[in-house]
This record gives sequence, C-alpha cells and structure tokens, in this order.
Amino acid sequence: MVNYTSTIRKFERGFEKKSVRKLSDIVGFFKDNEEVRKILKKKDPVLYTVFIKEFSPIDLGLTVIEPGAIKKEFYFTKGHVHRKQTPEFYILLDGKGDLLIQKGKPKTIKLKKGEITLIPKGFAHRLINTGNKKLKVLTIYHEASKPRYGVKFKKRFFKR
Repeated sequence: MVNYTSTIRKFERGFEKKSVRKLSDIVGFFKDNEEVRKILKKKDPVLYTVFIKEFSPIDLGLTVIEPGAIKKEFYFTKGHVHRKQTPEFYILLDGKGDLLIQKGKPKTIKLKKGEITLIPKGFAHRLINTGNKKLKVLTIYHEASKPRYGVKFKKRFFKR
C-alpha cells in the first residue's frame, strides 16, 4: 500500500485556496438542529477543511474531515452538485469514510484507500467521515464545474 503522508503534507503547504467549514456554516444540515444550537452556544468547531491547487483547467482538492458526530450523526461535507455537469474523481488517502451520491435515489460508496472513485456527471455528492481519525480525500475536477450547494440529501449516517 502506498504511504501518502508526505504527499498530503506537501499539498497542505502548497495550496492556492483554502476553505474552512465550521459547524455554523452548515446549520440545518444535521438531523438534530437543537443539538447543533446547543453546541454553537459554547463553541463553533471546524468540521472540515479543503485545500485547493489549481492546474488550469483541472483543480485538485484535498478535503480533510475531522472525526466526530452530532448526536451520533457523523461529520460530513456540505455536499453539492456541479452547475456545469462535469465528472469528479475522489481518491481516499487516509481515514475511513463513505461517499454519498444521488441523482434521484441515493447510493453509498465505501471508499477504499488508493482507489479512484468516479462521481458521474449530474450527481450530487457528499463525503462522510465514519472513522475515528481525520478523513483525507483527494478530489480531481474541472475548474468550470462550479458547485451548487443546498442539495437535500436523502440519506444520513449514524454511529451504531
């Protein structure tokens, strides 16, 4: 198995853009909104960070999702669909997680370290950290894809 540790470190240092998503950025996305409000009264935890490197016309992203849950619902990305219908590729570098894709009926893909996963054109998608350490996923997409947020995902992921 390939060790991605040095690649991840280089990527995290050499990015052009960085997006940090805190709990307050995705209010209304978790099932238990009351619990979210309680947490936000005390703190505003970072749920995930995205580092982006631009190689026009292709962009690379490194999405790093923190481990954790809100009332047993695992942390996840906001999720989106591309305005310009383009495919996207995900490669699990570290951690344990699922990829939720949907275009009508939702489908869960168990990510496997080092394997390339295709998100077909027109599919909404969200990453979920189902492990107990940071989930690190490399994303490859066209710079013109432009995410559209606010997708209503039909499936949720909870700790047992």
